[in-house]
Amino acid sequence: MSDAWRYAPNYSDPEAAKKLLQAVMTAHATINFAQTQVNPEEFGTVPDWKAVQRELREALKAAGHPAGD
Repeated sequence: MSDAWRYAPNYSDPEAAKKLLQAVMTAHATINFAQTQVNPEEFGTVPDWKAVQRELREALKAAGHPAGD
């Protein structure tokens, strides 16, 4: 996975880079929130994991990565 950027031909596009960084920050913040603030029994349902996944997928799609499909 260390060369995943090679499969993202639009990686250097400024808008794609912005979307990727925003998605990474959202995912990081959500994981941190879930680990520190969420009751373990609710870990799978309280954070909006589908929204995080959707944002990541859209960012990957903008970068042209196959995981965005």
